[in-house]
Amino acid sequence: MRYIKFFASISLSIMLALPLPAISKEDEQFLKAQKYFFQKKFEMAELLLQEVIKSNPENALAYSYLGDIYLKKQLYDGALNLYKKAVDLDPGNALNHFRMGQVYYFKKMGHEALESYHKALELDSKLKITYYQIGLTYLMLLRDKEKTVENWEIYIKEVPEDPQYESIKRVIALLKDPDFKIPPADSEISIEEALLLGGATLDKKERETENRKAEHESKKSKKTLEDIYIDDDL
Repeated sequence: MRYIKFFASISLSIMLALPLPAISKEDEQFLKAQKYFFQKKFEMAELLLQEVIKSNPENALAYSYLGDIYLKKQLYDGALNLYKKAVDLDPGNALNHFRMGQVYYFKKMGHEALESYHKALELDSKLKITYYQIGLTYLMLLRDKEKTVENWEIYIKEVPEDPQYESIKRVIALLKDPDFKIPPADSEISIEEALLLGGATLDKKERETENRKAEHESKKSKKTLEDIYIDDDL
């Protein structure tokens, strides 16, 4: 045992004596960009990521981070181009396909969003949040109650610890009600309002009264349904 401790201490001494590998300027910039990104200093991160891409146009992760920044800034076309470039360089990265799905969703391109989400699940079955996003796409863009319920039931079964679990469960119950009708795209009442008011079957007078009461709540509902799942970090 004494010899083992001796050789272990010798090995550690040798390791500590070895010079650390040099970090290239590109690597240093990328590490700084990551640091700024996670500190939510997105302007600084963006500048550094642009420099990283200039130095190495094959850095897939740099495109991904830059795409995240563009998505947060709601520059959807720019974000989509960046994620597509990341996918070209690293087609097996499920998160890039997931992010593309989010961009397509906000561009109201439902079928394209679903294609990207399903590809993300195909590449990484552990990316359970994708089921929520798929259900959201069916609800908000394609107005499909059954598909929304199907995917959200999978989601709450797989992720029961989600803080929105009870809210999602209540929405599922409402969507299962045969009397609940999702408002068409050209309706004056939004889906959020319909969910809050118990459906789009209320007559006009009741709806006008209830809408005034629920005006600020409908904004919070929209936050719950959509914005809360735009993750801060990859």
